[in-house]
Amino acid sequence: MSDIVYGPREIHERARESHRAVLVSLEARANVIATARLAVFGGAIALLATIVFAHLASAAWFAVFGLVLLFVILVVVHARLHEAKERKSAAVRFHERALARMSGAWRSFPSIGERWALDTHPYAGDLDVFGKASLFQLLDATSTRFGEEVLARWLSGDNGNTRDASEKSDQVASQTALGSDFTDVIRARQAAVRDLAPRLSFREELAVEGSLLGEGKPDPRPFVMWAGQTSAEPNKALPSSLYGLAVVLPVIAVGTSVASSFGLVPRVVFLVPFALCIGALARLRSRMGPSLEAASSKETALSRYGRMLAIVDRETFEAPALVALQKRLRESGASATKEMASLSRIVGFLDARNNEIFRFFLGPMLMWDLWCALALDRWRSRAGRVAFGWFRALADVEALASLAGFAFERPDHTFPEFVDDATFDAQSLGHPLIEAGKRVSNDVIVPGPSHGLVVTGSNMSGKSTLLRAIGINVVLANAGAPVCAKSLRLGRLVVASSMRVSDSLDEGTSRFYAELKKLKLVLDLARKTQSGAEQGTVLFLLDEILHGTNTRERLIGARAILRELLRLGAMGAVSTHDLGLGDLATSMPDQVVNIHFQEQVTGEIMTFDYLLRQGIVQSSNALRLMQIVGLDVNE
Repeated sequence: MSDIVYGPREIHERARESHRAVLVSLEARANVIATARLAVFGGAIALLATIVFAHLASAAWFAVFGLVLLFVILVVVHARLHEAKERKSAAVRFHERALARMSGAWRSFPSIGERWALDTHPYAGDLDVFGKASLFQLLDATSTRFGEEVLARWLSGDNGNTRDASEKSDQVASQTALGSDFTDVIRARQAAVRDLAPRLSFREELAVEGSLLGEGKPDPRPFVMWAGQTSAEPNKALPSSLYGLAVVLPVIAVGTSVASSFGLVPRVVFLVPFALCIGALARLRSRMGPSLEAASSKETALSRYGRMLAIVDRETFEAPALVALQKRLRESGASATKEMASLSRIVGFLDARNNEIFRFFLGPMLMWDLWCALALDRWRSRAGRVAFGWFRALADVEALASLAGFAFERPDHTFPEFVDDATFDAQSLGHPLIEAGKRVSNDVIVPGPSHGLVVTGSNMSGKSTLLRAIGINVVLANAGAPVCAKSLRLGRLVVASSMRVSDSLDEGTSRFYAELKKLKLVLDLARKTQSGAEQGTVLFLLDEILHGTNTRERLIGARAILRELLRLGAMGAVSTHDLGLGDLATSMPDQVVNIHFQEQVTGEIMTFDYLLRQGIVQSSNALRLMQIVGLDVNE
């Protein structure tokens, strides 16, 4: 009997139900433990009251001690059950999110990447890369701010530029391991996504641990900046001579305290070393404070980060990119897992200060803050310089896991083939944000530089959707993800678009002038690529070009812009209602091709098949649409 092969939906459904069954069992056990704990506590109180008021034998105290011990054990067991419930709940949510993505319910996800929705970006606003119902909202499965930023940069087309010098050097090291050429980087990323896609248990475990980091996506940047300051600010490191002070003063303070309790010395003698401890800590506060605050910050969630790093560290990867990232977790000589566990123990000791009695009495007497600060300094000098690399490696894995989830859940998508020549050749190209049951796919070819498509068609026929499908699939391809097509061959393309344009009351900008500014950005980018200042070939996508002016000037301007883009070596597509723009295919037959969409009319019913056809559209539907909505229009 052959094994049953389940699809991604069935796999996620089965995993979700399995986790739900375990969660129900855990909740039942937790309720039993909670009831037992309450009963034991009540029994201990009742027995204690009986001892006091009924004068039971002294042996009854052993029973009280036994009940107290049992109560403590039940508390520990209940806490572990609670943690197990949290993990199972997170696992259920992981599979529910995957199922929501496959059913089209992902538009309610909270992460929409609005921080990267910049008006000045060459294509993000036009192609729904960020914001509500965006590509980022569909893809994002990261748990940390770093991971979110990496995914956003890939979707923004930033595969090399970074925000600061430390991040820049770290990314250069990463690209050196994967290959410095753009195509090599993307191919390595594709291999990593292919490797991670079937690793459902790994991606689930990483997502579960990440979901327990806390509310929102914590930013480890304050921690890694603190960790990397050792060499940059050596004057702030605590001198090793303080170890003597950290030993001598507590020994004297504890010794005098014990001696005074036995009456060997007056109690007031204890106050002298205790005051010296407090004075020494006060003098060192300015040097210890930043380290202690950074390490104990709740945002760092060190133990959780350590577990995420451990998950990555112990996995056996095959893709070279993932192996290279994994190696970076061992750059300090010891693994990131061990170093983060060591740091978590230090922070655990540091957080003992949260107890008021410990903070104001035991802590100062033992010079606790100084010991913790010295331990943190030792950790920073040993591992701090590579801590940023750990979190950057984790961020890359998170971003790759997001793309891998997309690849696993959409087996009908394919990984594009990158070639040396600038081209765009797609079979059955569709829009990835449109659900499979509603999506219509078309073959689209732009042979190379200085080639363009003029797309005509009636209103609502699919012109804008086609342009967005071309652009968003190039965005996916450049990020290393599979694309919504049967096949796609492309070169290094730089997307630049002018599709959604709005006026600005604040800037006093009309809609037409705003469009001119966007078109200038497209032209400027084409000039940069022609001159070699930017790598790649511009893929322009222009929707209803210059429709803010009269027909005559719009047609003259559109022809001039399209001619200039083709002269600069750019390639792409422009949609228009101006059938006159199709004349360029006559004057430039080797560079411009006309394609169109059309409507189908049966009686008073108008429908669209969204299928691409050659040539210029021969019909229009504006007047008919006006009549359908109730406007009395006489031809």
